[in-house]
Amino acid sequence: MDAAALLDEVAAVAERLGDASVAERARAEACAVASHAARVVVVGEKKRGKSSLVNALLEAPGLLPVDVDIATSVHVTVYAAPQPQARAVLEDSGPDGIAIGLEQVAEYAALDPDTMEMAHPDVREVSVGVPSPLLEAGIELIDTPGVGGLVSGHAALTLAALSLADALIFVVNGSSELTASECAFLAQATERVATVLFVLTQTDKYPKWRQVLARDQALITQHAPSFADAPWFPVSSRERLDAVRLRASAPDRAAELERGAGFGSLTEALTSQIAGRAGELRDANAAWTARRMLDKLIQVQQQRIRSLSGDPALKDEIAAQRARLNECRRASANWMRTLDQGFHELSREVSLLYTRGYAKLEGTADHLATEVNASTATQIAHDFEAGVRALWAELETATRAGAVRVATKVAEEIGAEGVDALDVDMPYPEELDQFKVLRRTKEEKVPGMAGVIDRYFPSLTGLSLTSMTAHLVLAAVNPVFILGAGGAVAATMLKTRQTKEKTAHAKADVARYMREILINVRTEMPNAQQNAMAEMREEIKQVISDRLRTRDAELEAAIAEATQNQEASERDLAPRRAAAQVALQQLQQLAGRAAQLTGGEFGE
Repeated sequence: MDAAALLDEVAAVAERLGDASVAERARAEACAVASHAARVVVVGEKKRGKSSLVNALLEAPGLLPVDVDIATSVHVTVYAAPQPQARAVLEDSGPDGIAIGLEQVAEYAALDPDTMEMAHPDVREVSVGVPSPLLEAGIELIDTPGVGGLVSGHAALTLAALSLADALIFVVNGSSELTASECAFLAQATERVATVLFVLTQTDKYPKWRQVLARDQALITQHAPSFADAPWFPVSSRERLDAVRLRASAPDRAAELERGAGFGSLTEALTSQIAGRAGELRDANAAWTARRMLDKLIQVQQQRIRSLSGDPALKDEIAAQRARLNECRRASANWMRTLDQGFHELSREVSLLYTRGYAKLEGTADHLATEVNASTATQIAHDFEAGVRALWAELETATRAGAVRVATKVAEEIGAEGVDALDVDMPYPEELDQFKVLRRTKEEKVPGMAGVIDRYFPSLTGLSLTSMTAHLVLAAVNPVFILGAGGAVAATMLKTRQTKEKTAHAKADVARYMREILINVRTEMPNAQQNAMAEMREEIKQVISDRLRTRDAELEAAIAEATQNQEASERDLAPRRAAAQVALQQLQQLAGRAAQLTGGEFGE
């Protein structure tokens, strides 16, 4: 029995026993288990072949755009679906987003290579669903922007995503060994994710890929030793996709290409090591939740049997429980003090995280300002904004995790079960979304000779040029040569001056852009995070208060039932006691199954 089926049965039993709250929670947990897939984040510098690799893994040529090499701040999640579909989540579209065509994925997920702007600047997420045996095995693939070179902001955004990932696919190719930025990224990734698969792509394109692979493995041992034993998979996405295209028309050739592409072992690793293991962990977590629910139901049935058996001590025990509950209510300041203290500590933790992240952003801005030129200005500006989003993602993750930790602690203190559902949204602050990414400066063409002469020798009119040419002829000097050489020198001077001017303008524009963003980050981000934390605290307070009222009603009903049963005849009590014993036996059987899934005896 898997965890989803176990939870469904727990829900059915709880419903028969009249506990609608447990039944609802068990069904919600069962749905979450059934819909969860292992999240596998695909990472690598641009032009390493990440999107081609995803297409090849899914045997879907053209699924993700491969010609767009401009990094974006949008990750593309590919999941299993019965029919091809795609959605884009926009700023105001709600969590479900809007439906888009597969041919629109590049439009919503990538920058325009000419303008360096998003066609839809308010897009936050793109998801693509396709039929695929690999995905149906329990995997989601998340294609990410490049992490190297100038894209430090996107690297930070990807690192934030790794906190919720089950595994990482790190993509390199056979052209050259790992870069310094790739090694640095991997060193940081070791703190976020334990499982990584290395994929070396384009083996068909680079005949010396084996030497590159050996050097890459040595670099991993040096810079990210935690991944030194991680598996490597050399593949050719082109050969895999060619094999897919030829299966119907040339099956023998397709089979030959498939063998050479090297995808068999990679697919097997994803299916068995990641999808399978994630499924086991997911089932274990869900089974543990089922054990807690069953524990409550078993206690209720045991108490009911005692009541139906006329146990004289039961009524006093229930009264004592109610007294303790009333004491908790009267001393609500106690658990609220625990709640306030927990959120105060959480606020300090998140504030420290923000302070460190902001300082890092300032350092990044200083560094990037020195690297700007006219051709990279827009890319740097866009990347800096991605770094800001990465900081917000870090704050959001830390806030949510901390709030759940505080809620669990308070609930354990007062016995208010089920305080773990936090639905407070943490939207990206609007004030940080008002900046337009800088436009790329169009290259100014170097003018022809006449233009150069007009720019650098404006005093030379047509008459003076004619006179100068005549003198050059009399001096036996080829005037065309002289003017041509002079024009070439002048053109070079003009090009150099234009480059310097554009670089100076780009540096000034990007510096101003980053300063404005930093000002808004400093004024808006802490306030937005604190507001979200305050809402979470109020939600937890309300949920705990509701749980206390529910528990009070349960105890009142138990006392009333015990009183009534003491006055009932044995003839009336016997069949009800037998039914309660049957229910208890069924619950204990389910508890034993849950214990098998969690690897321990129930009730430990």
